[in-house]
Amino acid sequence: MRSNSLSKLFNCKYFINSYLANRDRFNIRKCKTKYLLILLLTSFTELSLTTITNSQMTGNAPRDMLWEQVKKCNTNQQTLHKPEPCVYVDLDNKYVVANGSKPLDYILLPIDKISGIEAPQISRLNSRNYWQYAWNKAIDKDYIRSKAPQVKSPEQIGLAINSPQARHQDQLHIHMSCVKKTVSDELDKAEKNRAITDRFQSENYVNLESKNYSVRLLNNDSLSDSNNPFLLVKEFVGEKKMGEQSIAVVGRKQGGFYILKIASDAQNSYKAVAEKLLDEDCITQK
Repeated sequence: MRSNSLSKLFNCKYFINSYLANRDRFNIRKCKTKYLLILLLTSFTELSLTTITNSQMTGNAPRDMLWEQVKKCNTNQQTLHKPEPCVYVDLDNKYVVANGSKPLDYILLPIDKISGIEAPQISRLNSRNYWQYAWNKAIDKDYIRSKAPQVKSPEQIGLAINSPQARHQDQLHIHMSCVKKTVSDELDKAEKNRAITDRFQSENYVNLESKNYSVRLLNNDSLSDSNNPFLLVKEFVGEKKMGEQSIAVVGRKQGGFYILKIASDAQNSYKAVAEKLLDEDCITQK
C-alpha cells in the first residue's frame, strides 16, 4: 500500500510543476514514463523484505540486510504513518513485524540494533518483552489465523529463534508460525509421562525432530519479565553460553507454554536451529 504523500509525489502534476521553467519542452510521455518507472521501483521496495528474508535463509544477503530494512520500516512509520516494507511497527514497544520466508512465517525484530540471542541486554529482568510481543502477534487473528483458519488453539502456535551459528543475519528476529503437529503431540505426551517439569533439567531431554531438547513448563500465560524465555534459559546455562543457544516457545493445551532450548555443538558440527520445530506452511495443523 502506498501513502497519499507518495501518490502525490508520483502524480504527473508534480512533474508539470517541476518543469514549469521548461514547459515548452515538457512532454507528457516523459511524465508517464517517469510515473511508471517510480511506481515499479516502489513495488520492488514493498516486496524487498520478503525477498531479503528468503535470501537470508540461504546466506545470500549481507548480514545487516534485515537491520537496514528495520530502519526503513521505522522511518516510514514515523514520517508516512505506514509500516512498509514491514507489516506492523510498534514505536512505543520498539519492534516491527515483517513477512518471513514463507506465507505463514512472520518475524518480529527490535527497532534497536541487537545482534541476536547472545546480546546481554535481552536476558535481564527488565528487558523488553520481545517474546510476549511475538506471541501476541502470533495468535492475533490478522496474522497466521487470517491465512490458516484451521489454527484455533495455542498449542498449534510456535515461536523460535536460531543460534548465532545457524543464522545468516545479525539482527535479532523471532520466527512466528505454526508448530509441527508431531512436535506438539510429543510435548503433550512427554508432559503426561512426567518427563517435563517446571524447570530445565540437565539430564532430561525430549527428542524432537531427531534432536534432544531441554524443555520446561511455564504454568501461566505470560512470557514477560521473570518469565522471559531469554532470562529463563540464561539462568539455566549461564550468560557465557547464551551464544550457543536456540530457543522455541510452544503453546500448551492446558494453558501456558513449553520453553525449549538446544545448543550448538562445534565438536560435532551441529548448528542449533529451533526453527525446524515450526510448520511454516501450517500443513500439519489441520
